Amino acid sequence: MVLMAGVGCGMAYSRNQRMRLEQLRQLQQLMLLLQGEIQYQCSILPEAFLTCGNQVSSICGRWLADTGKRLNNMEGIPFQTIWEQQLQALQKETALNAANIEDLRRLGNQLSYPDKETQLGAIQLYCQRIKQQEEHLTGELPGKMKLGTALGILSSVFLIILLI
Repeated sequence: MVLMAGVGCGMAYSRNQRMRLEQLRQLQQLMLLLQGEIQYQCSILPEAFLTCGNQVSSICGRWLADTGKRLNNMEGIPFQTIWEQQLQALQKETALNAANIEDLRRLGNQLSYPDKETQLGAIQLYCQRIKQQEEHLTGELPGKMKLGTALGILSSVFLIILLI
């Protein structure tokens, strides 16, 4: 039982790393859609968030669509506050780490400006950052998956020996 639990923990770690990579790719897709929506359709942020979020059926897509709905509801809450609240909800649901959420927080600071060029520049910069993180994680992923599985097995063997 201890061995199976260790293997399960190692596999869960590996799955979490794969999910993080997939969610980074989803965010990149969303940002490219958002960039096009702002640049070519001249949509305001709430409409652009809704449109782009509904085009991508994933946790990240739902998050962006929900953010757009809240902004459209005109709750009397500033953009930055809604963005922060939505980021907290996203962090609970995804495999994204604290650095990924912090990058999104910085993006929200830039998107709060009404200037279209500032918004587009911030999205481009964020897309470059995501691309770098994706490349880094893709390179590390096979090693991390092996390491997670091996550590799960070794720690459970250690516990078994310790218990005997």
